[in-house]
Amino acid sequence: MRKTFLTVSLLILLVCYLGSDSEVLAENDLNRDVLSADTAKAEQITKKISSIEVLAPLAPVALSPFFGITCLSGTSILCNRGILPQNDFLMGSDALNNFLVFAVFLVLAVATSIPKMTAVSKGFAQITDRLETYAGIISYLVIIYLASPSDDSTAQQVVFQAGIFSFTWNTLLMMAAVINIIVINTVKYFFELLVWISPIPSLDAAFEAANKVLAAILATVYAFNPFLAMILNIIVFLICLSIFNWAKRHVKYFRTIYLGPIIAKLFGKTDFSPSLHMKNKIASLVEQGVPIINVFPSRKIHKIKKKELCCLAAGKDGLFLVKFRTIFQPKIKRIEMADAQIEIRTGLFWNTIDIISQEMKKPLTLIFSRVYNQQIENIADSLKPFGKVLAESAADTQDDIAARPEIA
Repeated sequence: MRKTFLTVSLLILLVCYLGSDSEVLAENDLNRDVLSADTAKAEQITKKISSIEVLAPLAPVALSPFFGITCLSGTSILCNRGILPQNDFLMGSDALNNFLVFAVFLVLAVATSIPKMTAVSKGFAQITDRLETYAGIISYLVIIYLASPSDDSTAQQVVFQAGIFSFTWNTLLMMAAVINIIVINTVKYFFELLVWISPIPSLDAAFEAANKVLAAILATVYAFNPFLAMILNIIVFLICLSIFNWAKRHVKYFRTIYLGPIIAKLFGKTDFSPSLHMKNKIASLVEQGVPIINVFPSRKIHKIKKKELCCLAAGKDGLFLVKFRTIFQPKIKRIEMADAQIEIRTGLFWNTIDIISQEMKKPLTLIFSRVYNQQIENIADSLKPFGKVLAESAADTQDDIAARPEIA
């Protein structure tokens, strides 16, 4: 919630600055000082317009980084040849007004789009999708930097001070661009994952085509009306921001459960024991704490939300769920384990740990990835001190399950 509030505050700050009203030009009979002041205001207006031109095309770049930059490069080339309306940002960018840049990003856009057209190849495309996003962010930041004149003193002036940190206008523009791209792209990526696991034929191709068409439409709007494109970008951004945390949580869940085993198989990784760094972090948070496995609770547990990635840890006082956070303190919840019965199930797409105890109002299910299949026995051994443990496979028949001895 705090991250969302800070992001919205930054967005409102930029929008208010960009949309602030300006004074009309003074009449001819004003003195020289007033005319100088009006000239300064005119320069400020010019800076605001250029800022709109920089931020307005972020939506197509966020929806499809390589394809979005391809559209901007093509638009820049057409603007410089007088085919499209004048745009100071595009026409002043040597990086965009370049046939080689257009060709390279076009090839990259095609190469990253084709694998997304079918469910079979889309798994590989999803793995490389994050690389495309980061490459798109870096590329756009370079474009902003190169488009800014080196002798532009207004862009280099400090406009925001936060303690020991100071930010120039260019820095704020770059920060706004990064936040915008990450928020929109994360939500888009979430829907891509939903489409990937959907059984509907050709839905992958339809979604990818719709994504490219929408990016092209937004880029076209930007070419003819940057202000309208800015309004559309803000609308898309606010819609995505409203579900960003929820989408981010589910993206991590889908990537861990569905893409994790694929990545592990591609790189031949079989050992997923907790790292020394993780052991030290858990030991500092939980008394005699030892990490066991990464899990996703199937329901909300106190402050830990449903399907939040947590570390299941064993401690002196029982089992704990630990949710690490980037800025704030971790969330820690002790699991009530009085007379607990623990059942480990291995399934086709994911595995589960079902916990039932007298102190729980309803059973708790913890979902974990199939990458841990070779460590089921070790997981069961780690859970033995906290209750009766039964390890079973989803492929077992009911008779096999009934005959399976309990792991005491």
